[in-house]
Parts: sequence; C-alpha cells; structure tokens
Amino acid sequence: MGPTSTGDDARAQVRRYYDANTWKFLLTGSGRAIHRELWAPGVESRGEALQHAHALVLGELSTGDRRVLDLGCGVGTAALYLADRMPVEVVGVSISPAQVRHAQRYAEAGGPRPGTVAFRVADFTDLPDDLAEFDLAFAIESFVHADPAAAFFREAARVLRPGGALIVIDDVRVGDPGDPRLEDFRAGWHAPSVLSVEVATALAADAGLDLAGSRDLSSLQRLRRPRDRAIRAAQPLFRRGRGRSMWADSMVGGDALQRCHLDGVLEYRLLRFVRSADRPPATR
Repeated sequence: MGPTSTGDDARAQVRRYYDANTWKFLLTGSGRAIHRELWAPGVESRGEALQHAHALVLGELSTGDRRVLDLGCGVGTAALYLADRMPVEVVGVSISPAQVRHAQRYAEAGGPRPGTVAFRVADFTDLPDDLAEFDLAFAIESFVHADPAAAFFREAARVLRPGGALIVIDDVRVGDPGDPRLEDFRAGWHAPSVLSVEVATALAADAGLDLAGSRDLSSLQRLRRPRDRAIRAAQPLFRRGRGRSMWADSMVGGDALQRCHLDGVLEYRLLRFVRSADRPPATR
C-alpha cells in the first residue's frame, strides 16, 4: 500500500498485513509484544525492554481510573500487563481477527488477576457505539496505521470521559517530509499517519483533545542490532520481492524506519492528550 491509499482499502490492507504476519512477529519477538524494545535506566533484559512501553502506560493511570481502552491491542500483551497489576477493566480493539484470537487465548490461559480484559475486532477510526466513558485510552505503535488520523482522534475523544487521557507512543516526523525513506516506511508498514507533533496536535485539538505532554523516547531504542544489520545487508533481496511479498515489504519498511531514526528524520515519542472538559468532542 502506498501513502495515497485511503479509506476502506487502506484498512483492509492493514488487516491483511497483521493477519498474515502476526505469527512471524511472535516468532521473532519476545514476551508477545509486537513493538519496540525500550532500554530505559534500570531495564536489564530484553523482556523488560519490551514491557517498558506498557509500564509507561501504567504510569499514566490516575488514582480512580478504572476503564481503559487499548487502541490497536495486538495480541493483548499491554492489556494483560495492566489488568495483572491494577483493578482496571481493559478493552482491547484490533482490526485483525487473527490478533484478537491470539489475545483471547492468552487471556484465557492466565490465572486470576486484579483487573479484567476483553478483546474485540474493531477499527479504531470507527469504533462501536457501545464503547464510551473510558478514563484512559492508549495506542502503542498503532497510530501510524490510522487512516485518516483525524478520525482516530475524533473516535478517541468520543469514547473518553471529559478529562480522560489519550496516550500515543509512536514514531513522529521531525525531518524532511519528502525524504524517500519515509515513503518506504509508509508503504512497507502500511503507515500513512507518520506526522509531526505539530500536525498531530492540531488534528487532536480539532477533535477536542489538548496536548498535555510530549516525551522523547528515541534514546531508549537500540538501533543497529545484529538483526537490523542483517536486514540491512539483505535489502537487495527484499527489494526484489516488493509488491509480491508482504514480508519483503515489511523488511524494506523496517530498514527505512531504522535509517530515519539514525539520521534524525523520525523520533519515537510518548504524546499525552487530555479530552477538554469545556467542550464536547467532535462527532462523526
């Protein structure tokens, strides 16, 4: 999918991408987390690094918060992390039926926990009407898939209570918007919403969400790992498979993402938005 794909076709592409590739991500990952490792101070293992994004979301929960929405829940790892540690009701949504099946199996295999989890197949740019009044919503490396980004913010604002928070942990653009590596990343990872903080803030404000915090997590990444160097070396092979193999597309996109971070075209940030209590959220 190129960056010009929109609407139902783009969302179908994302669904097929994760339905086809989730099992591969799980084989090559650890701890069932389909996102980046964050090596914060005190993190001593790869498992802890993969869970650090979840710990950041946990730290955003306020006293009295009880309802949490995971926007792009993957196989449910973040939702289960929260429910295992807090008496919260977590609902996870993914556009991929394969991911939701994994998440439900993992939830059923666990023992008793302080909180509860539920997982649903849903598009976070057009959420079911019965989802409402959440204290916190979060999206870990899923916002870039939003098409359009304005609909993501509109729906997040609609389902949050007044004063509720939205946490986005994802890549944001800081360099040349015309850098060809951004095109490779967008196309390979089906990521049309690689936006600057300024653009994301404006779209969120239009939906009734005010930016309350922005934290640069870029330095917590480990770039140029042996696996990353191997993927870089294999780029001629992957590029020959572009358009015929979603996995080849993903490998080209992943290498482009790595190089964008190395050269300062992208940052990896935690953005915190708060739904304004002074005005209603935007409607569909």
